[in-house]
Amino acid sequence: MADEMDEIINEFVTEAEETLEKIDPMFVELETKGYDKDILNEIFRGMHTLKGAAGFLGFQQIVDVAHRAESIMKRLRDGEVALSREMMDVILKSVDTLRLLIFHIKLKDGIEEDTSELLKALDSALETAAAGGVIQEKAEVEEERQIEVKVEKVEDKGKEIEEKVEVKVEEKSEPKPQPKPKPKSQHEPVVEQITKEREVVSTLRVDVSRIDKVMDLAGEIVLARNRLLNLASKLDMSYSGDPHVDGLLETTGFLDRVTSDLQLAVMKMRMQPIQKVFGKFPRMVRDLSRNLGKDIDLEIFGEDTEVDKTVIENIGDPLVHIIRNSIDHGIESPEKRQAKGKPPKGRIIISAYQKGTMIVIEVSDDGKGIDVESVKKKALSKGLITEEESQRMSDDAAINLIFLPGFSTKEVSTELSGRGVGMDVVKTNVAKLNGYVEVITKKDVGSTFKISLPLTLAILQAMMVRIGDEYYAIPQSMIEETLRVKKSDIKDVTGQRVLTIRGKVLPMFEMSDVLGVRRKSEIDHDNSYVLVATVGDRRFCISVDELLGQEEIVIKTINGIESEECGILGATITGDGKVVLILDLAVISRGIFRTSK
Repeated sequence: MADEMDEIINEFVTEAEETLEKIDPMFVELETKGYDKDILNEIFRGMHTLKGAAGFLGFQQIVDVAHRAESIMKRLRDGEVALSREMMDVILKSVDTLRLLIFHIKLKDGIEEDTSELLKALDSALETAAAGGVIQEKAEVEEERQIEVKVEKVEDKGKEIEEKVEVKVEEKSEPKPQPKPKPKSQHEPVVEQITKEREVVSTLRVDVSRIDKVMDLAGEIVLARNRLLNLASKLDMSYSGDPHVDGLLETTGFLDRVTSDLQLAVMKMRMQPIQKVFGKFPRMVRDLSRNLGKDIDLEIFGEDTEVDKTVIENIGDPLVHIIRNSIDHGIESPEKRQAKGKPPKGRIIISAYQKGTMIVIEVSDDGKGIDVESVKKKALSKGLITEEESQRMSDDAAINLIFLPGFSTKEVSTELSGRGVGMDVVKTNVAKLNGYVEVITKKDVGSTFKISLPLTLAILQAMMVRIGDEYYAIPQSMIEETLRVKKSDIKDVTGQRVLTIRGKVLPMFEMSDVLGVRRKSEIDHDNSYVLVATVGDRRFCISVDELLGQEEIVIKTINGIESEECGILGATITGDGKVVLILDLAVISRGIFRTSK
C-alpha cells in the first residue's frame, strides 16, 4: 500500500512540475501582451488542476496558494481587473513558492514553508486590483462629465465666432441577428472522452533509470556486434566460400541492422525537446532586466529541437551564466544605448538547431560586445599572461581568456557577475558534454555564444587512426573529410606547414608531434594520410600514420582524466578487442593554435 501511495505522489510531483514548467513562461508572455484570454485560460486550468490534485492528496499549503492564484487569474480572464506589474510580481512569487512546496514533497523531508505573507500578498493584490477596477469605472464617468462641460463652452462661444464645429455622429446600426448556437451532440463528450483515453494509452511514463539501463545494454550490444563483425570478416578472408562462414556473415549482417535500429530507438527514447530548458529563461530575463533597470526583449527559436536527456540536465547552468552575463555585462542601460544611436530596448536571442551530427545552441545579444584589449589588460594585471604573450595573442585567443577560472573584467562583483565563475562553469559543463563553445563578438554590436554538442553522448561514429604504435578514435562529427596527399603538397609558410585544398590554404599539424608519439620508421614518407577537421569556424589538417576506417564506438569514461587537460574524451573497445583512447579535437586544436602563434 505504501509503495502504491509513493507511486501516486511521484506521479503528482511529476505532473505538478510539468504544469509549472508549462505555465511559467506564459506569465511573462501575458505581461508583455497585457491581455490574452487563451493564455489566461491555460494558466487558470493549470492552477485549477494543480489545486485539485493537491487537495486530493492533502497538500493543503499548495491548495491555499494555488486557490488564491487561481482566483486572480479568473478575475483577469473575466476582465474584472487589469494586470499590473505588482500583481504579476506576487503571482510569480506564488509560482516560485508552489515549486518549492512541490520540491519538499519530492524530497519527502516533511518541511513546510511559511506561506502566510504570500497568502496576504495574494489577497491584497486581488483586493487592490478589484478596487482599481471600480476606480477606473469612476474615472471614465468623470471623464465623460468633463467632455460635456467642454462641449457646452464651445456652444456658448460659437455664438460669437463664425466657426462651425462639425460633430460626427456614427449611425448606430441595428444589431444583426446572431445565429442560434448549434446544439451540441450528445455524443460529443463521449467522443472527447474516448480521444483522451486513447491519448493516455499512447504515452507511458517510464523511470529514467530504466531507460539508462537499456541504453547501457544497447552500448554493450554495439561493442559485441563490432567484435562479431570483425571476427566474421577475418573468417571470410581465411575460409572464403565455406557455407558456415557464409551463414555467419548473413547472421552478423542481420545483427548489424537490428543493433543499429535498437540503438536509434533507445536514443530517441532519451531525446527531449529543449523547450524544457528554454522555458525558464523568459522569466529570468524579465526579473533580471527589471532589477538592473534595463529593458530587454527575449526571442526564442527552435524550442522543439530534441536533444539527449543528459544535455537537458547539464546545459541549463551554462546557459543561465551566459544569459546573466549578457544582461549584466552585454546589454547597456537604455540611456547608454540611446547615446550610441541604438534603440533603448536591448535584445537577446536564444536559438537551437541541428547541424549534421551536432546540436547548436546560440545566445546572441545586441549589447556592447567584448573589448579584446580590455580582456588582455585584465589578464595581464592578474598575471594570467605575460606582456609578450599579450602582444602576439590573436583576438580569438584573447576572448577565450574569459573562460579562465577567476577571470572577470568587472571591477566590482555583483549578485549577477563579476566573480569570474560563470564562464568557467560554461566551459567546464559544455566540455563534460563533449561539446565546445565559440564566442563571436564585435564592439558595440553585440556577442554570440555558440555551443556545439554531439547529438548522442554514449554511442557515436568515429574514425579509427594509427599514430606510431598506438590506435586512437576521433569523433566523426569533427572530421570534414580524409585525404591521402603527397609530402610535396605540404608547404612551409613562415614556419607554419600548410596544405592547399580546393583553393583554401589550411594549417597542417602532425598528430604524432601534438601527442608526443614516436612515428614508425617504415611509414610511407612520400604520402601522408590527412584528416581535415572542423571545430567551430576553425578548419585545419592533421596528418596521421594510417586511417583504419569508421566504426561505431561506445564512450567509456576514464576516472581521473579530464578532457580539458589532456584532450582525451574517454576510451572505447574496438571490434578487434583493443582498448583505444578517444581524442577530443576541440581541446587539442585550442592547444596547437595557441602554441603555433
